[in-house]
Amino acid sequence: MSRLPIKVQVGIRDSWDNQDAPVQKAIRNLKVVVGVRVSVDPEWPLLVSDLGSFYPDKTILVVSVAAAVEACCTALTTLADNEANEQWADKFLERADGHVRVFLETSKSREINIVWSDRQKGLVVSFPKGAIPSPSYMLSFFTGCLRKVFEENAKAGTSPSIEPTAADDWADMTVDNKTGTAAVLESLQPPASTQHQSPAIEVVPEVDIIPRPEELLLKPPYHLTVRDLNSSCIEVQCSHSPTLQFLSDYLKKWARTNYNLTNRPPLAEIKLHQSAFGLGIVYDRLTVTVESRHTTQQISPTLLLAMVEGVLGYKSMSSEGRFWTFRKDIEFKSSRY
Repeated sequence: MSRLPIKVQVGIRDSWDNQDAPVQKAIRNLKVVVGVRVSVDPEWPLLVSDLGSFYPDKTILVVSVAAAVEACCTALTTLADNEANEQWADKFLERADGHVRVFLETSKSREINIVWSDRQKGLVVSFPKGAIPSPSYMLSFFTGCLRKVFEENAKAGTSPSIEPTAADDWADMTVDNKTGTAAVLESLQPPASTQHQSPAIEVVPEVDIIPRPEELLLKPPYHLTVRDLNSSCIEVQCSHSPTLQFLSDYLKKWARTNYNLTNRPPLAEIKLHQSAFGLGIVYDRLTVTVESRHTTQQISPTLLLAMVEGVLGYKSMSSEGRFWTFRKDIEFKSSRY
């Protein structure tokens, strides 16, 4: 435990080891229904190593894993407790051999999966290389997959061992720091069909497993708008705070001096505005203004538009009069901001 980040340790204490946690209640309920021992022992160091990069707040990683196990146990409980699934339940308990085991792994796939393994004599839940889906989605997914797996095997009289298929490889993209152009490093098409297709449903995710705004908005898509309010004020709004910070630093570096005033300020005032949401320092708006009382200088949005498209790689979505919208779907891999 000491090797784990402090937030992971806190998450395990509060969301996993806590006997009042929903996941522990789900495990106990399953044990009562099936009447045999139930065990789930996550290998936290491996899960953190494989999935930690997708969770800046490591506490959310533990909450997500616990929610997945809770959904799995709830699905098993519901199936086993239904008299209509008596044959399914008998087969399941026969294969479990007096001990229901649930193993947690990660795969190269971007889809969550659950299979039965004869070698491990238990269920294997494979987490995707990315954020774990919402509990509502997982409950529906596990219920459908478990019923399908065991019913098909019972009808066909085949071996109950169903091992994971080969993991999918997906395109990995990066951004050229000089040009801002996206490049595909490697791309392999996913197979046309997989053993278990994800349910075609859309659900509203649980609030507790969504990262804080300052972390959530670091992932694409990024949305940006430029509004030319008048000849002395331009406003940029963006969901990606580092983009606004970069634009601010660049404009401040190259802003000309107003020699009409004794204190020689910049001709344009560049100001970042902090977001009303989140816990850290997050900016969602940038304004560029000039004081018309002290200069005849006017400002144009063209420099900002060129920076947004040519340097940062945002794609123009629409323009109407003095209003432009942009979007970027490729993640900024790193930033000093």
